[in-house]
Order: sequence, then C-alpha cells, then structure tokens
Amino acid sequence: MTSDPELTPEDVGHAPATPVITEDERRAALRAGRTPVPTKFILLVVAAFVVLGLGGVVLERVVGTPGQSVSLNPAPATTPPTLPITPHSILGLKMLTARSAPGFSLFDQHGSTWSLRAQRGRVVILAFYNQTCNDICPVLGSELRTSIALLGTNANRVEIAIVNTDPNHAGVVARPAALVEPGLVGRANVVFLTGTLSSLNAVWSRYGIQVRVGQPPAPVLHNDVLYFITTQGDLHALATPFANESRQGVFALDGASRRAFAAGIAEVASNLLP
Repeated sequence: MTSDPELTPEDVGHAPATPVITEDERRAALRAGRTPVPTKFILLVVAAFVVLGLGGVVLERVVGTPGQSVSLNPAPATTPPTLPITPHSILGLKMLTARSAPGFSLFDQHGSTWSLRAQRGRVVILAFYNQTCNDICPVLGSELRTSIALLGTNANRVEIAIVNTDPNHAGVVARPAALVEPGLVGRANVVFLTGTLSSLNAVWSRYGIQVRVGQPPAPVLHNDVLYFITTQGDLHALATPFANESRQGVFALDGASRRAFAAGIAEVASNLLP
C-alpha cells in the first residue's frame, strides 16, 4: 500500500449520498423528485450498529466487543462547501481540486495485482459497490456497461475499476456477481478489485467511502460515489450514482435515467482523453 493522504472533506465534500445540486435541477434531469433515502439506511444508523467517520469500516465481530462500536476514521465536524453546478446535472458532478489521486493496489477478479499507478495513460473510472451485487450494483453496473458501448473505440483507453465494499465477501472470485449480473464479465477494461480488510479500508478511507456493517443478517451499507481520474493520474471529478430502493432492498432505476447517466459517464471520460 502507498502512503498517499486521504482526500479531505474539501476535496470530496464528505462524498455525500446525494449530489450537491438543487432539487429543481435534479427534477429537471430525472423528471422526478429527490431520490429517497433508503429505509434500511435510516434504521441501521438509528440502531448504531457501526459508527463511521469520513470513511472505512468497523466490524464489531472482528475488531470490537458486543455492545461497543469503534471509529477508525473520525470525521471532522465541518460542512461540505457548495460547489458550482456543472452541465452534467444527471451525474451530480463536482469538479475536484487538482491533485494526484491517492494510490493503492488490490487484487482483481483473476487474483492479479492491480495498481492505480500502473494505469497512467488511461482514464480511470473508479466505482464502489458490493461483490454480491445486492446494493446499487445492478443499476450502476448497467450504466457502466452502456458507457463502454457509447465510448466505442475509445473504450480501450478507459479503465473501469470497481472496488469491493463488502468486507463479508472480500475473497477473490473469478466471476463475482458484481460483474456477472450487470453484464460486465469478460470486459477487458473492467476489473473488480478486492483484498484484505485493512487494504480495502485504506482505499475506502482515502476516497471518502463510508461502509456500515451490522451483525448478520444485517446488510452492508455504503455511500455511492464515482470518480474520474485523468491519464496523468490526477483527480478530475466526482459523480453521485443513485437509484430507488424497494422495501425488499432491490435497487432499480428507469431506463431513461440509466441511459442519461451512462451518457454522462462516457462524455466525461471522452473529454479526458488526449
């Protein structure tokens, strides 16, 4: 692992679970209201299974004791700044401070070491969701698949890296549901990355990912973010994936919104290519 510093709250605005855009702009983009906060998220927070700061994970059954919770990365009590709205309202896109993206190395679905540094010369789209595809994966995964098609011949100059957010399923799997269900298996430019809890936690922390885990069978919850990293390895922008969660915990989104989000991903990535 590298010693790159974590992104500051000013860099990512605490990686919010909803985009920093006005309600009118989101409604105009989606022809719908504000994306509802999942009921399970609220219940788990109230129950306080795990309390997190800026990023990272705590498993009571791994590093704590019953009835106690531990915070690995306490968040500073600051309010994220309101940034200018970009034309990519459907993405909830926020431009980031020009600086190198925090480096990291994990294992891909084939067990090979994958490092961010080795991707220089390619645009990297960095996503986060569960290996079991029981979160926003079916929606975001399909949007990533469509963006590949929209990129056309430019797709081979774009790397899509999906970091596992489920510490309960952190092993290397050649055909993880995270790739199978959204139709991303066999894509040369798509990797699903995982590793030890400590290595995953370091990546989550550096990129402002909050992972909350309760005692089984409680679901693993995390915020949803999507980063765009330039061919020089610099942070460029942060997008906010979104979906509607049913009472059964199934995430879905209408086709028009999925296509619009995918088109936004492809447009941003294309604009970063030399």
